[in-house]
Amino acid sequence: MSDFDWGKGSYEPTAADLLPAARELVTAARIQPGEHVVDVGAGTGNVALLAADLGARVTAVEPATRLREVIAETALDRDLTVVDGTAASVPLPDSSADAILSNFAVIFAPDPAAALAELARVARPTGRILLTSWQPGVLSKLVGVVIAALREVTGSVDMGTPFNWHDPNALSDLLAPHGFTVSSRTLELDVVTASPAEYWETRIATHPLGIETLPVLEKAGRLDEVRNRVLHMLDENWTTSTGEVRLKAQYLLATAVR
Repeated sequence: MSDFDWGKGSYEPTAADLLPAARELVTAARIQPGEHVVDVGAGTGNVALLAADLGARVTAVEPATRLREVIAETALDRDLTVVDGTAASVPLPDSSADAILSNFAVIFAPDPAAALAELARVARPTGRILLTSWQPGVLSKLVGVVIAALREVTGSVDMGTPFNWHDPNALSDLLAPHGFTVSSRTLELDVVTASPAEYWETRIATHPLGIETLPVLEKAGRLDEVRNRVLHMLDENWTTSTGEVRLKAQYLLATAVR
């Protein structure tokens, strides 16, 4: 999905946050027993495990070694194969998948056109592609504090493509040449932590993105300032009277069919 290692740090708290969206994604895919389902950017295996439990034959595509191991350990006797790959390089034959799903993963592909072309290649002529992507909002505001500071420190920060994954028209522009029509709906999920400090520690500091970027701010002497700004935003805007953080994040669920 991205050049850095998503297996660093602890992705598990975020995976737990995204489980409701994984359930929505799998439900929308209308998976039938015996179908071949491909989970691209599988993470800890939320989508892959849910699809396998419906009787599908599942291939989980994940570039991070540690996360592949996590999926393999939890797969047990499910019909689930874990492989190394990315959205732009899926190690499967042409027209081999009935459904290709990606839960907030393909959105990190450096080349969106190449990634969607690859998913279209792997999909059967009657196959479908479903993906989730964040709508601009609360999560982007919080991450934006970190990114703005990184840009000030480094002069520029390459956070990948500016492609609008949350825009159905943008998705249509890339998928239409491959014969797909895109439909979508906007949904919402809650991200909840016991406190602003817990949010910082588990959703930012030890998240793979934080492991990759925060040392740069620390070296520049800016980490405490950024942490305090994020904690203040959380406290002022999304902390309940009991001290709990509750963020409502909107996301797009897009379905592409031929």
